[in-house]
Amino acid sequence: MPNVNPLDEAACGLLEVAADGQIVAANAAFARIVDRGSSALLEMRIQELLTRGSALFYETQFSPSLLLRGRLEEISLELLTPSGERVPVFVNALLRRLDTNQEHRVFLAVFAARQRHRYEAELLRSRKEAEQLAELVRRSSDAIIRLSAEAEIETWNTGAQQIFGYSAADAIGRSLRLLFSEDAFVDLESTFSELRRGRDVNREALANSRQGHLIDVSVSLTPHMEAPGTLVAFSAIIRDTTRQKLAERALLQAEKLASVGRLASSISHEMNNPLAAVTNLLYILNSRISDPETKQLVQTAEEELARVSQVASYALRFHKQSTGRSEVNLSLVVKSVLGIYKARLQASGVQVVDESSKCPPLFCYENDLRQVLLNLVANAFDATRFGGRLTIRCRGVNRSKVPCIRITVSDTGTGMDRTTLDRLYEPFFSTKGIGGTGLGLWISRDLILRNAGLIRIRSSRNAAHSGTTIVLWFPRDV
Repeated sequence: MPNVNPLDEAACGLLEVAADGQIVAANAAFARIVDRGSSALLEMRIQELLTRGSALFYETQFSPSLLLRGRLEEISLELLTPSGERVPVFVNALLRRLDTNQEHRVFLAVFAARQRHRYEAELLRSRKEAEQLAELVRRSSDAIIRLSAEAEIETWNTGAQQIFGYSAADAIGRSLRLLFSEDAFVDLESTFSELRRGRDVNREALANSRQGHLIDVSVSLTPHMEAPGTLVAFSAIIRDTTRQKLAERALLQAEKLASVGRLASSISHEMNNPLAAVTNLLYILNSRISDPETKQLVQTAEEELARVSQVASYALRFHKQSTGRSEVNLSLVVKSVLGIYKARLQASGVQVVDESSKCPPLFCYENDLRQVLLNLVANAFDATRFGGRLTIRCRGVNRSKVPCIRITVSDTGTGMDRTTLDRLYEPFFSTKGIGGTGLGLWISRDLILRNAGLIRIRSSRNAAHSGTTIVLWFPRDV
């Protein structure tokens, strides 16, 4: 029966080393770790099997510590294979002294550490990812909150503070009810049964800021479950959708206005034929009567019919889009805008002064200019609903030695305070309540810039001279 080394039965590498590092014995497991034959190992010193750094560590720290303590555990070293591959290992060492001449032997148990190193690397990677995720949550512009099963706030990020105005100290430990109106919270609370069944919940709701402002938000709730299907906590991602809702409402309003424009265009087009027929009939009737009083009535009817025809023509002109720049007669544009508001201005007792007849033509997009003037006249009308004066002037001037057209729209209405003036071009900002979209001046400024123009606004609320003056400049040769 062959002589079997019992050390070869061990799963880990085992070897016996003399005081100078000479290998006295090594088992098969160690030979496999360093990819060498057992007989070849007996001709080597342990230092020859170590990387340079590990060999230095063995000589200067490992051996002295072992002589002092007699035992070392889980010391990290690196072995080298003949191909130059580095093999990380953990070593347990035991010192045994011999009876003769104070000699000693070192017994080493060697464990390959590749798998452990992979675990440690994976753990380090997971830790870094967790830290990055935590930083992402902390800096997110959305509110990302963890809550207990009873809907008490446990974490609070920067986004939550920005949306709601509460600091982490103010919010943590309080109920989710803090953030929502009563009706909105009742609606959310009704979904908790779905969370307890492990289902995600998505809702749109109306939230409250610390300052008392109402905020449109979207809420995504995600349950955190533990066996056997118990809800232990849940997270909430809350996004401020106020601007999105305002944009949607403004888009809907714009679509409604576009639809009204198309309808008005269709009606105006259909009105032209019967209007022309009635006009011709009145002309024939006027030529066949001799009674002065009746003739006067027919002439009045012709004048009113001409006014209806003019309004229909204005409606068609507003719907027609500009496809390119052209020389525009500003006087005609001003008259078309004032024609749209003529009846309302007269009914409100607003005196209209039109000083645009001598203005030189302007090379621009006609429909852009028409829309700008319509917005400005509409704002002036809203400011002078109880009487006043609306003045429109157009002049050819030089501005910084550049030939320009200056258009001035001024009214003697209520005027605007400094806060309103500072926010005039802010989209969706309106002082007209539910009747205003807050887009008129924002869009007008873009149209003015598109035509290389400038806009300046002055306003006063002084009782002695209240009103607003808006000045537009457009270069003549652009």
